[in-house]
Amino acid sequence: MLSITKLLFTASLVSVLAGLTACERLPNASSHANLDKVASKQPLTDDAELPTATTIIDCAQLAPQQTFKVKGYSALSKGCDLTGQSIRFELNDSHSSLDCQGAALSMMVQDQSKASAITIKPKTDSAIEDIAVANCHVDGYGHALHIRQYSNPNQRYVRGFIEPAANRALAPRNIRVINVSSRNSINSGMFVGDHVHGVTFDKVSIQNAGTVGLYLEFGSRDNVIKNSVFVGNGFRTFKPNREAIAVDSSSNNLIENNQFIHNGAGGVLLYRNCFEHADDATLGNHFKRTESSRNNIIRNNIFQDEPVGIWVASRQSRNLKGFECGAYLVKQTLLASYHLDSAKDNQIIGNRFKQVEQGIIVEDDGTLISGNQFAADVNQPISIGSEIREESAAGAIKNTLITDNYFTDKTIEQAVKVREASKTATEIR
Repeated sequence: MLSITKLLFTASLVSVLAGLTACERLPNASSHANLDKVASKQPLTDDAELPTATTIIDCAQLAPQQTFKVKGYSALSKGCDLTGQSIRFELNDSHSSLDCQGAALSMMVQDQSKASAITIKPKTDSAIEDIAVANCHVDGYGHALHIRQYSNPNQRYVRGFIEPAANRALAPRNIRVINVSSRNSINSGMFVGDHVHGVTFDKVSIQNAGTVGLYLEFGSRDNVIKNSVFVGNGFRTFKPNREAIAVDSSSNNLIENNQFIHNGAGGVLLYRNCFEHADDATLGNHFKRTESSRNNIIRNNIFQDEPVGIWVASRQSRNLKGFECGAYLVKQTLLASYHLDSAKDNQIIGNRFKQVEQGIIVEDDGTLISGNQFAADVNQPISIGSEIREESAAGAIKNTLITDNYFTDKTIEQAVKVREASKTATEIR
């Protein structure tokens, strides 16, 4: 029989949100002053150790709407202010860096472009590596930062580049992003493109992204996201739409020591794209996803005021009829289409949840849930199982291990909800 320890949840979360009732969420993200206070804790300062700059970019010489190609180890001149100028930077060579030295970048009022503020992209279909971006503070743009391959996935797909290893060989790698902030992006705040690997995000702040805060695209892997804050992302037209971090067919990532506060669809969602719009080969990301969101570690994070903290296989039970999926169909009706999701063998360790509707949802196999703490105001701490999955050949959720977690004022039956079909393959201790 389990012995569940009662304890007072003492996570040091942001005090400005402490007055909310147990199941209340803030009405929207873009206008709430308290969220601005939270995000402002990430200062507009210099905070990174980079190679000594060999080139100083004189901001006075930059023209509005210019795209500047960064060469070697470069830094903006001290005191640079690029607000309201729609200036963009590209890094497309190995062994290069951009240190904004605390500069703020924003767009001209009349600029309707969705181009990114900072882009890391090779000049040809070949890998680049050893790149850093630091101390840049971006407001607006399509993305604050976009790391991507030279050609779009659909172009590589028709040329026969289908295997993950072949695509990773062409992708940017070994990249550091340090003390960079994103506010009010039109799309994702920061986007890691397909098969990009070895990116470290340290002390980033992403607030009010129009879609996902930080997106890990299919085939990406071995990335680290740490010491960062994600606030109020995923509210398109003020409706909860997307999550703080999307792990889409992306593996071996470490997400640790971050804060997640009031994001539209939740904190961290792991899933496999169902080959959306498979019949439209003109789409840039037209590519069948074959890899699971696997072997990710989500550790020592804080989740507050979220509908869901962490959702493993978040699209397993979702009606994807409008996605026009091309793979992994398990059930279809006139009005609904369900597809087998894949997010296997992930670890959820030592996280803290407060003011969350659902703490952890698991709808695929091999998840370790250990050492997490759930406040009394978490409606459902842990939920295991999927009716849709049970109806497929994959069957019930398997090999879930739930151990040494801490709940306040809840019995084990209330704290851990396991569907009947998954009970025999779920170990709780």
